[in-house]
Amino acid sequence: MLFGLFKKKDHRYYQTQGAKYLASERFADARVDFLEALRLCPADAATDQEEIRKGLNLSGNRLGELNLQEGEHSLNQGELQKAFDHFTLAAELAADQGILAKAKAGLARVQQGNAVTSAPTAAAAAPSAAAAPAKEVAGPYKPHGGGSCTSCGTHAPKKPLEAEPVSFGLAEEDQFHLMVAPLPGDLPARYGAMGPKFAQAYLMIHDGNDAKALPVLQEMLLSGENDIVLYEVALIMFRAGRIHESEALLNRALSVNSQNGMVYMALVQLMAGGGRYAEAIALVERMQQENVMADQAQFMLGELYETTGDEAKAVEMWSKALEMPSVARSAAEKLVPILGSQGRTEEVKYLAKKYLKGCC
Repeated sequence: MLFGLFKKKDHRYYQTQGAKYLASERFADARVDFLEALRLCPADAATDQEEIRKGLNLSGNRLGELNLQEGEHSLNQGELQKAFDHFTLAAELAADQGILAKAKAGLARVQQGNAVTSAPTAAAAAPSAAAAPAKEVAGPYKPHGGGSCTSCGTHAPKKPLEAEPVSFGLAEEDQFHLMVAPLPGDLPARYGAMGPKFAQAYLMIHDGNDAKALPVLQEMLLSGENDIVLYEVALIMFRAGRIHESEALLNRALSVNSQNGMVYMALVQLMAGGGRYAEAIALVERMQQENVMADQAQFMLGELYETTGDEAKAVEMWSKALEMPSVARSAAEKLVPILGSQGRTEEVKYLAKKYLKGCC
């Protein structure tokens, strides 16, 4: 959780993220990260490629099933265009032949329904292969518990998907909203209200094109200070090796909005990355005092104390985190190996049973 914001992300990072999203049933997020993992995966890493494709297959199948359900519902409601969109997405996303067959059957029923309702102009009214993609992939996000036990995940077989774009057929606006949806608190809504110029810059950043995104964001800052824009520029500065500028921008962002949890987290990771652990701990404690992402802050304190070598304090922090549902699983995953090394087997069994479903 900590120390991952600024470091260079390889295919294993996205593979791990995809597995975590799968565990929390966030299939759209999982598929985005698995696609990125596959794009970054070296050609000689055959085992990793196979596992990534399995994750892609599973997430795509789940999304396909969700879109089948939405397609059936729309068809029953007489909303033929929505039904067509969902059945089309199901066919595009799923690898399972059974789901593909149901999607094709659904599309055939849409065509039949269209012909019945508008027989005189069926050729003009029927949905075509070039119809616009659905505005959203069916299925709401479920809260992410903050951790996963990836060794317990099940994966279906996967067909190769190297040629697929990360957007998997979604319009840029939809890609943007899909990417910002997992952000904490009110940030998804705030990011979504930033406007098309910001959304395009954000997509550029996601594609690794900081150089094009930076002038767009800098131009936005000319019209006024904004914590979100300052935060995104700060990350670009850090990736460029301009650490002091990054920290100054983050502090400016915090002065604009002291409730932006992502800014706190970025500053904490910057300080910790520079060995400034006392400052990082003080900042996390400030997060707790101001009730900003207090659950994540409690977990991060454990990580910081662990990094400084204070195992007892780390155990204390993670033990308190067990009382917070969103990070309880992650805290248990941290505590189990430490307690196991101390011979506290009964506590390990209890944690595994209560928080890890006995899988560790």
